[in-house]
Amino acid sequence: MGLLYQEAVKRPLLQIALDLIDLNTAIDIATKSVNADVDIVEIGTPLVKSFGLYALREIRKIAKDKIVLADLKTVDAMALEFNPYANEGANAVTILGIVEDDIIKDAVELCKSLGVDLVVDLIYVQNPVDRAFRLASYGVNIVNLHIGVDVQRKRGLSARQLLHEVEEISQSDIIVSVAGGIKHVDIDTFIQSGAKIIVMGSALTKSPDPYEATKKAVEIIRRRYT
Repeated sequence: MGLLYQEAVKRPLLQIALDLIDLNTAIDIATKSVNADVDIVEIGTPLVKSFGLYALREIRKIAKDKIVLADLKTVDAMALEFNPYANEGANAVTILGIVEDDIIKDAVELCKSLGVDLVVDLIYVQNPVDRAFRLASYGVNIVNLHIGVDVQRKRGLSARQLLHEVEEISQSDIIVSVAGGIKHVDIDTFIQSGAKIIVMGSALTKSPDPYEATKKAVEIIRRRYT
């Protein structure tokens, strides 16, 4: 079990999702969020696709002792994707939950050998509760309940639609991460439902003051849950 899991079992964590394609902006926001004491810095998929390992190296420099997650959304060729990110300092990587079971099992073992946490993203999984419990039987201990940006825009949905699933899955030993249009007013609701990792993107990255926005989210979590 890696650093992400070890910290998430202790208390709820705040993760900032740097879903950006401008590296300089990402570095600036990451610096502000780290200074505001965010727990996890996520190199979002758009940033991974735009800058790859270079983005990880630059973010790792400023992340200090914070957890760095590379949102690879891997579906194939795990070793080719996970190894370099683990070697460059990522503490956690992601794989999609729609991947076949045998591949997930291999991913669990690979991440153990690399000393990184595996987060299974359940985006587009039809029955995330059943899938989460099945994955847990293979050794998966962190899942991300996730409503994607395009679905949010087209259907007017947010992660609030996942509260029931959060409650069900969190009754087990699985660490639940939740993402999808989460705002400051939502933090308490998700944590009370059992989420241990709160992923916030645009509420922080598009704020006029990312430092203050991150600090406010951190204070909500720390004041009430530590």
